[in-house]
Amino acid sequence: MSDEELRSQINRIAIEIEKVEEVAKQKEAYIKNRVNDEFDPQISEIESKLHAQQDIYDELIKNIDELTSKKKELDPIVKDLKKKYDNLKKNKEKVLNEKLKAIAKEKKIKTKPIDREIKLLEKELKAG
Repeated sequence: MSDEELRSQINRIAIEIEKVEEVAKQKEAYIKNRVNDEFDPQISEIESKLHAQQDIYDELIKNIDELTSKKKELDPIVKDLKKKYDNLKKNKEKVLNEKLKAIAKEKKIKTKPIDREIKLLEKELKAG
C-alpha cells in the first residue's frame, strides 16, 4: 500500500472513531437526561423534606445541649437541697418525739400522785 492509501485508511478509521464517539456522546446525554428526569424530582422532594427535618433536629439538639448544661448546673444544687430537706425532716421528727416524750413523762409524773389520791379515796369510799 502506498503512503497515500495508508493515510486515506487512517482518515477513514479516524472518521469512524469520531462517529462512534459522537454516538456515544449522544447516548450518554440521552441516558443522563432520562436518569435525571427519573430521579431529580424524587431527590428534590426528599432533599426539601430532609432540610426541614434537619432544621427541627438541629433545634432539638441545641435544646438538649442547653438542657443538659442546665441539668449539670442544677444537679449539685438539687442534691444539696434534698440533703438539707431530708436532714430537717429527720431533725423535726426527732425534736417532736423528744418533746412529746417529755410531755408524756411530765404528765405521768404529775398524774401519779393524783391517781394514788384517787385510789385512796376510792378505798375509803368502799370501806365507808
